[in-house]
Amino acid sequence: MATASNTNAAAAPNMVSGSDKKDEIDIDPKSKAVFYKKGYEILAKIGSGAFGQVYHARNFKNDIDCAVKVLDLNAMSKKVCEKFLPRELSALMEVKHPYAIRVYDIIRSNHRIYIFMEFAGNGDLTSYVKKNKCLKEPLACLWFTQVSEAVNYLHTEIHMAHRDIKLDNILLDKNFNCKLTDFGFVDLIMDDTDINEVISQTFCGTLPYYSPQIASKKPYNPFKADVWAMGIVLYAMLHNRFPYHFKDVKKMAKEQMDYPAFIKSRFSPELSRPAQDLFLLIFNPNDSIRISMTEVLAQEWMMKKGKCE
Repeated sequence: MATASNTNAAAAPNMVSGSDKKDEIDIDPKSKAVFYKKGYEILAKIGSGAFGQVYHARNFKNDIDCAVKVLDLNAMSKKVCEKFLPRELSALMEVKHPYAIRVYDIIRSNHRIYIFMEFAGNGDLTSYVKKNKCLKEPLACLWFTQVSEAVNYLHTEIHMAHRDIKLDNILLDKNFNCKLTDFGFVDLIMDDTDINEVISQTFCGTLPYYSPQIASKKPYNPFKADVWAMGIVLYAMLHNRFPYHFKDVKKMAKEQMDYPAFIKSRFSPELSRPAQDLFLLIFNPNDSIRISMTEVLAQEWMMKKGKCE
């Protein structure tokens, strides 16, 4: 591997290494030179995110692992390029929180955008839950608290709704701390509007995490929809399944509105009373009454911070 003392761009190492040919990314010489100047080499493909592929990368100047999200502008629709992509890039530059993925560099070159960011080497929560099944309350409480703090930061500090919170978009770093990522659908409120009064008619996200309003294609508060999605994340961590039958959207919407009877019927017998109380507050189908992320963090179960019983 090259060291920080190497200054000749022509002597840059192979910018894609350690991967199968099918996973390699063809990088033009100009882009390679830019990456080398900043110290980056791109390694193996590790997954896909909203609108792009994700690769393991490394900065050989400061000896840190990182990830790079590669967005092919030619493969994107005009709507994505003009609407969602600027939002994601704006969000990535704004977000600075210990439980959200940190961005190091954003480089545009040869009809692509390369987003170099913090590497979370222990995968996502989807893989962890699939492997370990139902999580114990202390661990679920700890991780849920971490992500809740990140989401509350988005909501209250920069007036941003994530709008695609899910297990797949919560990563685990080398210390097994949670990191919220993938801001492709963010809704950034640029004025002093009360986030509890914001209404959106742009329906996006991932089906199992839809709030009742999104499932029914009705105007909704995107911040309260984030709260609902966080409830689905927590339920999935504790039960290793989703609470509602999302493969039939009409059935799911009916179950969501059968409140609180249906959700109570889906609780594990081992679930503590404070956890049940939290779910009932989060899964209120009326988003004008549903609690905020700030209020979520103030609940009894959350205050235990990983010591839930």
